[in-house]
Amino acid sequence: METNTVIYLGTLTILIGLIVSSFKLFINFKAIQFSKNKLDFVTRLSTSNQLLLILRTISFLVAMCFAIVSLYKIKSIDIESTKEFQSTDILFVVDVSLSMNAIDIRPNRLKRFQDLSLRLLPDLKGNRVGIIVFAGQSFSFCPMTSDLSAVSDYIQSLSVEMVGSKGTNLAVALERAEKIRKKSQNIQSNITVIVTDGEDHEKQSLPNLNGEVMVWGLGTEEGGPIEFRDPGTGKGGFVTYDSNLVDSPYGDNVIVSKLDADFLESIAEKYNGDFFNVSFYADGSYHLVEKIKSMKKNKIQRLEKFKNEAGAHPYLLFSFLFMVIERILSIGIQKKLPFKALLAIFFLFSFQIRLEAWELDPGGNAIERGNKAYHQENYKQSQKEFSDAKEYIQDDPRLMYNESANEYQMGNYKGSKELAEKILTHPKSDADLKSKANLTLGNIYTKLGQKENALKSYVESLKYNPKQLAAKKNIEHLTKKQNQNQSNGQGNGEHQNPNPSQPKNEKEEKQNSNPNQSEIDRILEPFSQDSILKNKRGGSSDNEKFW
Repeated sequence: METNTVIYLGTLTILIGLIVSSFKLFINFKAIQFSKNKLDFVTRLSTSNQLLLILRTISFLVAMCFAIVSLYKIKSIDIESTKEFQSTDILFVVDVSLSMNAIDIRPNRLKRFQDLSLRLLPDLKGNRVGIIVFAGQSFSFCPMTSDLSAVSDYIQSLSVEMVGSKGTNLAVALERAEKIRKKSQNIQSNITVIVTDGEDHEKQSLPNLNGEVMVWGLGTEEGGPIEFRDPGTGKGGFVTYDSNLVDSPYGDNVIVSKLDADFLESIAEKYNGDFFNVSFYADGSYHLVEKIKSMKKNKIQRLEKFKNEAGAHPYLLFSFLFMVIERILSIGIQKKLPFKALLAIFFLFSFQIRLEAWELDPGGNAIERGNKAYHQENYKQSQKEFSDAKEYIQDDPRLMYNESANEYQMGNYKGSKELAEKILTHPKSDADLKSKANLTLGNIYTKLGQKENALKSYVESLKYNPKQLAAKKNIEHLTKKQNQNQSNGQGNGEHQNPNPSQPKNEKEEKQNSNPNQSEIDRILEPFSQDSILKNKRGGSSDNEKFW
């Protein structure tokens, strides 16, 4: 509804309200005068306090006037905001040559890629995605963007008629991909996904390509005929060697397109990447998601523009206050005051509940949502919530610990380790937080196979908090495993001296080739075996960090 229409209707409402209120005031005034002259009618006529009725009418009309004036005071301001987020750039280089219409994969190879990539998009949330298409030539079809809904539209628009030049020139497409990479020199985390069937590439000289590379093959080694249909008329058939169309896919002259898996594997080997045949299984898409999770993210700044409409708030506030006054006066002029008062209190509390629903603490709410997502093992969502919380809560070691724990669960041990080490040197960190940070470091070192550093970190964790049960169990687990390895070695006779003539120092060198047990004993010296946790009720979760 247009603003002028709203103003017209509001003015009409005020005029009608003014007429009705004047009539009620007149009737009430006459009733009061009649009751004074005819005392017998005092108990039979229902009248209101004239002053309260006048004030109520004035409050209502003033409230409506402020509401209409607020429509004139709305000012629209264009605001620009820079938002920083972390992402990986994924660039799909997609073959749209005629062979991608082969039906050895139903409905065809290109449709298979469209279906696979559309189902993959939700897992790519928070990253930037772009598409280059190629046949005899290439062009950038979808620019690098984090708007996955737009990427979805681009993917659904892929067809073999996009590139007018026939053939399959992968080299030209990869040169274009490298140009896009060079334009963003500060972008270090990127993956190029080459999607093709491998036909007609043998004589090409492929350029160098920076970043990670993955090759997705589409097709079968037995191959299949190439179907082509005019999207306008729907007429078509199967392509023959003399560039005609026939109705039967089994004709002698029908082209049969086959997957060249050996060539695609050589491409993956050239770029130190991985090759997956995604014709029937989605292993390639799963591997892509895991690859993205393990990569260090780029820090991207995005300029956002939006309109901020302001100026009406003071007038709406006054309108609301006068409406409240009108309701209070309305209660005052009624005879059934207790019931009306209870009704007013009910609405007041209802309004108060709605006020409490406002996000008065956006930073704290973001952390709460992040914690919930973490416990639901939705680590990408929790990472986003913690990143949003940093806009409101800065330089807080507790938030750093949440981020460190989340990075650990996502497999980014380097990032988790850096955050845990910052917590240990942070002036605001208390003993309990340092204990948890050391526990995190111990878990990271354990994952990396650095058992001695892991033991040291677990011991430091117990120094800050002797009741840290997870650290005790992890120490017990590592030392028990160490003792088992040593007992197995002795059982196999590794530390015996079967040759009496062998020099003693040579025997000691062999013993010292095993892990240094005295060093481990020194680390565990402050803790007797009795202090190691004996409770066996825990599971694998006991070896992870507390939240």
